[in-house]
Amino acid sequence: MKKFTLILALILCAFTGVHALKVVNAAPSMKTESVYLQSSTSVVDNDDAPKFTLTGKVLSARNLENGAQVDIYSVLGARVHSYVYKGNPETLNLSKGIYIVRSGKFTQKIIL
Repeated sequence: MKKFTLILALILCAFTGVHALKVVNAAPSMKTESVYLQSSTSVVDNDDAPKFTLTGKVLSARNLENGAQVDIYSVLGARVHSYVYKGNPETLNLSKGIYIVRSGKFTQKIIL
């Protein structure tokens, strides 16, 4: 019974993650870049787009204007952190998981 419950929970988590990614990628006006930080594979390489990098729990940004609003969402779509970029890296107090970072029309997936 425990194995069945575990398998069911994993399947539900997978479906929830896939649905959340479809919602994020549904808006055609957004530039989307997926970065898997563990393997450092970049899907879209646009030099003008903002790029977020994660080192431990410190989130750094490149090509982002000072005063830009940065929002971090869970894969379920709930906003978990928000700040105004001032040129300094931001320390995140989030648990391990997959998050979506959004600034203006740009979104990027990060794995903590």
